[in-house]
Amino acid sequence: MPGTRTTPRLALPIAGLLAALALLLIPAGAGAAPIEPKKGTYRGKTKQERVADSARRIELKLNAKKTRITLTAEPAVARNFCISPPVFLLDQPSVTTKLKRGRFGFSRTFVGSKINRIRGTFVTPEKIEGEAIYHFEDSDAGLCSAGRTKIRFTATKKKKKK
Repeated sequence: MPGTRTTPRLALPIAGLLAALALLLIPAGAGAAPIEPKKGTYRGKTKQERVADSARRIELKLNAKKTRITLTAEPAVARNFCISPPVFLLDQPSVTTKLKRGRFGFSRTFVGSKINRIRGTFVTPEKIEGEAIYHFEDSDAGLCSAGRTKIRFTATKKKKKK
């Protein structure tokens, strides 16, 4: 039978549009298995080369249940000629937070609504990538201007000695 159609003209384009919309609504990585980090100590450093190598060190410890992560060594951050004092480890030897889906974050209020942060994500079971955001006040000597500095860091799991 010439001239008969089994599907309406708009059915195929609408079906394609609905499929594309469904792909947009599915979160990225929803089909992938979550990264299962390994317990232990992760050591690394920031990528800010204006700070001495030993002061760029960051150290994190993941507990045995893999639910809490502890910051035990905080990096120094530079802005102009100023170096940040310890923010998270000022009055205590460590701070702990929950690990959620391979992500974590430490935060402290700086002034008002400004917040200093250290955030990280497990990219492999033995590697963390993250960033630190520190705020600075204007210095009286004029060496440091008020503002924030954002730096990246990587940390890898410390190998046990046999």
